[in-house]
This record gives sequence, C-alpha cells and structure tokens, in this order.
Amino acid sequence: MIIKLNRDQMDYLNDNLFENREDLILKLKINKVGNCFWIELDNVTSNEIRDWANLQLQYRGFDANYELTEEGEILDKLIDTLLE
Repeated sequence: MIIKLNRDQMDYLNDNLFENREDLILKLKINKVGNCFWIELDNVTSNEIRDWANLQLQYRGFDANYELTEEGEILDKLIDTLLE
C-alpha cells in the first residue's frame, strides 16, 4: 500500500513513533515530493502504526471538553489515511 502524508503527520511520526521504533522506519520506503511524503508499506506495518496512533489519540488527542486537540487532529487524519 502507498499512502500520502503531509509534513505535520510525518514530523509527528518522526518525533513520537520512529524515535522509539526504528525497526518500523526500516520497513518503509519514503519518497519526499515537495511538502508531501509518499510512503510504501505493507499491511502489517500499516496496522501497527494505525494501532499505535489510535492509542495516542485516546490518551493525548482530546481536551477536557472532548474536543480534538491539534495533536488529535494530526492523529485522526493519520488514522484515516492508514484506513484507506
């Protein structure tokens, strides 16, 4: 599968997931075009990243009024992208 991520999504993954899970980044083929990142990954890796993003969304993605935070919006769009 090939997905397209924007700069915010890629920065979020780099800062929060890949820093601790270097094994995942090794499974990706990343092609940067302008401000977009085209990433080729298999279904297992996609599911693993999506599961991680879902947990992060639950723990860090909402404010006290259960509204999406800026971080939550990034995670929500990332999850949607990984479901396509």
